[in-house]
Amino acid sequence: MMRIANNKLRLLLLLLFPTLLWGNSAPMFHIRQNAKGCFVEIPKRLINRDFLLAARVMTVSSPNNKVKLYAGQRLYDPVWIRLKYDKEQLYLLRPDSKNLCEDTTHLSYPAYARNAITPIAESWKIEQETDSSIVVNWSKFLSEPIEGVDPFGGKTSPGRSLPQLNKILQVDVHEKNLEVSVQYGFEGTTQPFLTTIRKSLLLLPEQPMQPRIHDARVGYDNIPKRKFNFDTPSIAAENYITRFRIVPSPKDVRSYLQGKQVKPQQPIVFYIDDAFPPLWKKAIRKGILDWNKAFEEIGFKEVMQAKTYAEAGPEFDPNDIRFNCFRYVVSDFPNAMGKHWVDPRSGEILQADVLFHSNVIALLRKWYFLQTSAYHPAARTKTLPDDITAQLIRYAAAHEIGHCLGLEHNFKASYAYNTEDLRRPEFTERYGTTPSIMDYARFNYVAQPGDGVRYVLPPLLGVYDRYAIRIGYAYLSRENTRTVAGWIDEKQNDPMYHCGRMAPSTIPTDPTVQTSDLGNDPVASATYGIRNLQQILTQLPEWNKKRLTDNPFEEMPATYTDLQQAYFDHLERVIPFIGFSDEVSGKAVEFLWKELLGGYNFLRTDAVCKYAGNPTEAIIKAQKTIIEKMFGRIIAERISSNETSAGFTYAHYLEVSANYLFTDKTPDIFTRHLQESYLQTLQSLLTEARTSSFSVLETELGGDEQGQDRHHDVETESLAHIGQSRGDQSLGLSFHKLIFGVSNK
Repeated sequence: MMRIANNKLRLLLLLLFPTLLWGNSAPMFHIRQNAKGCFVEIPKRLINRDFLLAARVMTVSSPNNKVKLYAGQRLYDPVWIRLKYDKEQLYLLRPDSKNLCEDTTHLSYPAYARNAITPIAESWKIEQETDSSIVVNWSKFLSEPIEGVDPFGGKTSPGRSLPQLNKILQVDVHEKNLEVSVQYGFEGTTQPFLTTIRKSLLLLPEQPMQPRIHDARVGYDNIPKRKFNFDTPSIAAENYITRFRIVPSPKDVRSYLQGKQVKPQQPIVFYIDDAFPPLWKKAIRKGILDWNKAFEEIGFKEVMQAKTYAEAGPEFDPNDIRFNCFRYVVSDFPNAMGKHWVDPRSGEILQADVLFHSNVIALLRKWYFLQTSAYHPAARTKTLPDDITAQLIRYAAAHEIGHCLGLEHNFKASYAYNTEDLRRPEFTERYGTTPSIMDYARFNYVAQPGDGVRYVLPPLLGVYDRYAIRIGYAYLSRENTRTVAGWIDEKQNDPMYHCGRMAPSTIPTDPTVQTSDLGNDPVASATYGIRNLQQILTQLPEWNKKRLTDNPFEEMPATYTDLQQAYFDHLERVIPFIGFSDEVSGKAVEFLWKELLGGYNFLRTDAVCKYAGNPTEAIIKAQKTIIEKMFGRIIAERISSNETSAGFTYAHYLEVSANYLFTDKTPDIFTRHLQESYLQTLQSLLTEARTSSFSVLETELGGDEQGQDRHHDVETESLAHIGQSRGDQSLGLSFHKLIFGVSNK
C-alpha cells in the first residue's frame, strides 16, 4: 500500500511540479501506463517541432541468428517526423528530407508548395486537452514494429511474429528524448527467437546546423538533396556531408579565428564497453583519441574523448540515443562497423556507434599472417604478442571511428605510393601502406624478406585523413562553399589527397580504386605479394608445428584455403588495368597469362597437399572466374573505347591471348579447362553483342548473318571436341581464328 501511495504521490508531483523530480530539466513528455495503454502527455510547445525517430537492437536470444542481428545494431536510418493536431486528432507527419525550396517569398513558390505537401503517416485520437498539452494513447505506436525504423519493420524477420509476446518493458523520458524498450517474439524457423528493441524519439535542434556541401573529391557520407531554384529555373543536386557540430564556444570564436587552439563547444565522447578485454580496451581508447591529431591541425583540442561505461555518469545508458558507444559483440562473425545517425535537415551527426565483433581479431590475424609472415616473424606465432594485438585493434578501431565522423572509404589512397617505396623501411615507418586509414590497405604484402621493413600497418592517421577532417570540420564564421572548394582545388594535383570509393561492380570503373591493393604498379605489387605467398607455403608445415601444440596440422586446410584465395586475389586486382593504358595493359595481360599457365603450381606443394587435400578442383574453379572477368563485357568495352590504331587494341588482345593459350604442346588438365572457359566466355560475349546495343564489339567479334550461324555451329563442335579429346589444339584454335579473325603466329 505504501508503494502504491508513493507512486500516486510521485505522479501527482510529476504533473504539478516536474522540476522537483527531474532537476532543472523537465522531461520532454509525461507518461502514464495502465491497463488501457501507454498515455503520453505532449506539451503544445513541441507541436510543429522536428523529431528523429530511431530504433536499435538491445538484446537477442541467439548470437548466430538467421537475420544476423546483434545487440546494439541498427538496420534502418531514423526518420524525420513532426507533430500537429486539430480538435480531435494528433497527426504524425513525414516531411520530405530530399527536396528543398528556400525562397518561400518567390511568386512561383505556391506552385512548388502545391506539389510538396507534407504527408501524414499516422494519427491518434486526442484523449485529453489542456491549455498547454494534449494526451494521446501511444501504446501501438510504441510497441508495434514501425516500417523503415525497426529492424523488423515488415521486411526482415527471423520467423512468424508472435504478437502476444510483444510488449513495452520500460519507458524513460528525458529533457530532449523518449526511450522505450519493447520486447518482440517470433516462432522462428528452427527455434524460438526473442529480442528487445530500443525505440528513441529525439527532439531535433530548433535551429539546424549550417550544412556543408558535399564535394565528391573528398570522401564523406552525404545525404542527397534536390534544390529548386525558380530564377534559373532548375533543380540541382546539393548533397550535405554528414559531420558532428564542432564549433568554438562563443567566447572562443575570436581566439580560434586568430589561429589559437580552443576546445569545442561540445566534444565527441565515445563510451567503451566494459565487456572488452583490458588489452583491447586500451587499444580502442588510443584508436579513438588518434583523431585528435587531425582536429588539432584545424584549431580544436580535446575534440575526441574516450570513457568506459564504468566511467560514465549515472544517467548513462548505452542504448540511449544521446550517447556514442563502442560496443562489444560476441559472435563468430568477424566484423566491425561504424555507423551514425544524422539530422536529415542538415547532415549533423547526432549519435554514432561502433559494433566490434569478438571474432574480428581472427580476421585481422589471418590478414596479418598471409600478408607479412614471409618477412615478419611475429606474424608466424599462434598467439600474437600483446603489442601486435594492440596495434591491430587500434588500427581497426581508428578506421571505424573515421566512419563515425562521417568519412567514407577511400580505396584510391593506396595508389598514391610507388610500389618500390613500400619496400623501404624509412618510407613505411613514416607513411605506412597508404595515405588514408579509411582505405583497405591493411598490411604490407609488397615488402620482401631482407628489405628490413618493420612497420607493416597503414598509418595511424594518414595525410589524406587529416586533410579530410579539415574539409569537413574546419570552422568558418560564415559557411562558404567557394572557400572549401578552394582548399580541395589546391590538392588536386597531388595523388596523396585523391579519393575514390569503389563502385558496386565486379570490375571497378577506375582500376586504381580497389580494396586491399597496394602501390601504383599493379603487376609489380602482385608479383611481390605472390613471392611472399610462395615463401609462406614453403615454410607452412614447419611454421604450423611451432604455431600449434596439440595437432600441428589442425589448421592446415583452412590456412591453405586462405593462401590459395590470396593468390587469386592478386590476379583479380590486375584484371581491371587491362585497357587502362597501352603500357599497363600489355604488362597486365602478360602477367595474367603466365600465372594462369603455370604460376599456380606452387599451390600444389606435396608437403602441404598431404594435409590440406588436392587443390586441382579449386584451382580450376578460380581460373574460370579469372577468365570470365578478363574476357567479359566490361574489359572488352574498356579496351575498345580506349584503343588507338597504334596502341593496345581488342584484336591484339585476342591475338596475344590465343598465342599464349593455344600452342603445339599437349595441354594439361588446367590448360584444357582454361581453353574451354576462354572459348565459352568469348562465345557468350559474342551472343551478347548480337542481342544488345553492344555495337563496339559487333565490329570486333561479329560477321554477317550467315557467318554468325556458321560461327555458332563451329563453336558447338569445337567445344564438344575439346570436351571429349582434350588433346588436339588445332580445332579450338581454328574456331578462334574463324570467329575473331585472329592469326596464331
